[in-house]
Amino acid sequence: MYARGEADRLLEAVHPDVEIVLKTTAGETLHGRDEVAAFLEETAARFHETHQDVYRPLDDERIVVEGRMRWIDEDRILRDDPVIWAIEFRDGLLYRSTPAPSVLAAETILSAPPTGGAKSP
Repeated sequence: MYARGEADRLLEAVHPDVEIVLKTTAGETLHGRDEVAAFLEETAARFHETHQDVYRPLDDERIVVEGRMRWIDEDRILRDDPVIWAIEFRDGLLYRSTPAPSVLAAETILSAPPTGGAKSP
């Protein structure tokens, strides 16, 4: 859960052509600020927090982050999962975020061009 103003601040840090792959079994992907805003509104009432513990920058725009995600599932069970994110920035804004099963997989993801709805400038 987060305060109303936090969602607005988060959206200000997101690139207009953002691509965020959610950590779900279906691997749902959000494309663009509007989809991210809708997702934040939809999930605002649910408990969800992330903790970032290890940062592994590959360069000025790409970073592998290791951390944990705590959330309550549909059965109201508190989950605490390790997560590795492959994160890319463009113009100082979050451009692409993808969960990965390992640091090596995250590095591989970051070496590939973006897929899906995100457009290259």
